[in-house]
Amino acid sequence: MPKRFFNTLEDFKNNLHRYDASLIDYNGCPIPCIHIDSKRYDEILKKVAGKKLAVDVLLDLFHDTKHVFVDIMMTYLDYDFDENYLLYANEMPQFFEALANTGLVAIAPSTTETASEGNLLVIQLPKKDSAMDAYNQIIGIIKGGKK
Repeated sequence: MPKRFFNTLEDFKNNLHRYDASLIDYNGCPIPCIHIDSKRYDEILKKVAGKKLAVDVLLDLFHDTKHVFVDIMMTYLDYDFDENYLLYANEMPQFFEALANTGLVAIAPSTTETASEGNLLVIQLPKKDSAMDAYNQIIGIIKGGKK
C-alpha cells in the first residue's frame, strides 16, 4: 500500500483504526495486538494459512509536536494485498514499547470471544531496530523533547 497522506488533525481522526489495539499476553510476554474486523481476519488467514508468510511492516510517524499518529503499513509479500492501521500513539505508548522490545505484532479478530493465544496471526518485524527508533521518537515527541 502506498504511503498515505493526511492534511488536518480531522483527517487523522477520521482515518484512525476503527477497532482496538492493545497488549496481549503471549506465552508470558506482552505482544502488541491489532484487532481487525473478524471477517477480514478470516479472509487474511485463508490466504496465508499453511504457506510461507513474509510481511513487510513499515511504521510511518506523523506529528505536530503534540499529537503523534503512526500508520502501520503491512505488505503481505507474494499475496498481493496490504493493510494499513492508523493509531494514535499518545494514548498507547506501551503498545509501541512492546513492539520495539519484541519485534512482533499480532493480528486478531475484533470479537473478544475469538481473540485468544490460539487465534492470532503473529508477525515478526523485518527490522526490529526501526520499531525501537519509532518508539524513541514517539516518546520524545510526547514528552516534548523533539520538535
